[in-house]
Amino acid sequence: MKCKYVMISDSESEKFRILMNGPLPPPYGGMQIYCQDFLRSSLMTQFNVRFCRAILLPSVFETHGLVRFVLRCLNSFLITLVWVSQLLFYRPHIAHVHTNSYSGFYIKGLLAVLARLNGAKTILHIHGGAFKQFYDSMPGFMRALIKWMININSAVIVLSKEWKQYFVSIGANTNKLVVLTNSVFIPDLMEKTEKSNKVNILFLNRFDKEKGIYELVEAIDRNRNETCSCRYILAGPKTYHWQAISEKVRQLNLNEYVEMPGVVFGDAKDEIYKKADIYVLPSYIEGMPIGLLEAMSYGLACITTPVGGIPDIVDNGQNALLVKTGDVGALAESLRKLIFDSELRKRLGKEARATVVAKYNWQQRTCEIAQLYLNVIEGKNLSHSD
Repeated sequence: MKCKYVMISDSESEKFRILMNGPLPPPYGGMQIYCQDFLRSSLMTQFNVRFCRAILLPSVFETHGLVRFVLRCLNSFLITLVWVSQLLFYRPHIAHVHTNSYSGFYIKGLLAVLARLNGAKTILHIHGGAFKQFYDSMPGFMRALIKWMININSAVIVLSKEWKQYFVSIGANTNKLVVLTNSVFIPDLMEKTEKSNKVNILFLNRFDKEKGIYELVEAIDRNRNETCSCRYILAGPKTYHWQAISEKVRQLNLNEYVEMPGVVFGDAKDEIYKKADIYVLPSYIEGMPIGLLEAMSYGLACITTPVGGIPDIVDNGQNALLVKTGDVGALAESLRKLIFDSELRKRLGKEARATVVAKYNWQQRTCEIAQLYLNVIEGKNLSHSD
């Protein structure tokens, strides 16, 4: 797929300069994976991109309390210092800033403001699924500041039509809002991975309460007598909640059914997706989960919840199964349905992969991002970009 409308010079000196701020692994999360994939895309050859890490002190995620607060403040100071130096000496045409919510939003919003003051066009790219909770928790004067930090940008990227409607409802400038969904690179499934006789069910995400991991463990416990031929693989960073889930699995005597390998990436991640039959993400809040898109691209039958941008991706019963958030009984029932019906698994997996190939692949998204960059530089109306 070629970019139909984008004509960009091959000369490095003539390419538009893009200065980007975002996180890269470690730790591993949806925004980190998005930025990592961006650096693998053809945008790196179409534009002159310089990337500034948002996390210069990874140890901040391994600490708690006062130590974590101090490290976060130091990290914020360091990334601001690096950002200002790049603005002054690199002189970007566009500053593209990735953010989520809570304290991180204010720091990233400040970076965008500094870029605007330096004369660059700015794109604020909002990822976090918890933005509604963040905004609602703020007093009135802070909400006004948040709206100002959004509207000062040349463009604001949101992950779904539902998120666009939400930002319009809180006062964001609709002419600056652009829907660009998350995307994944489509894996090659020609090399078959030998699967065991067991049905492998995969959870690959952060171990946070809002990801529904505690409800998943309850569902596993409910199904233990009926699904003893299954293997549950719960993969993700070894955070506080990972330790809590590990202890809960031990207390419930589920070790026979549950494997907790920690973080997987690269070839190990590819292998774990290829060995899996079912993917589960019973989240309470989401932007547009890259883990779900990855699982669908591998042709897995997926079970998830209708939150955030997920309804844009999932047609219930056609390319995945949806369950109500927090409904352990429905989650357990959907697991049993897929475990015992191999034909349903195959059908959902086939449709899931077709959905991602058609709508959520990086080859398509790079064209849209490139066109957005050009539209922003040329000052074009963005209201119909999505």
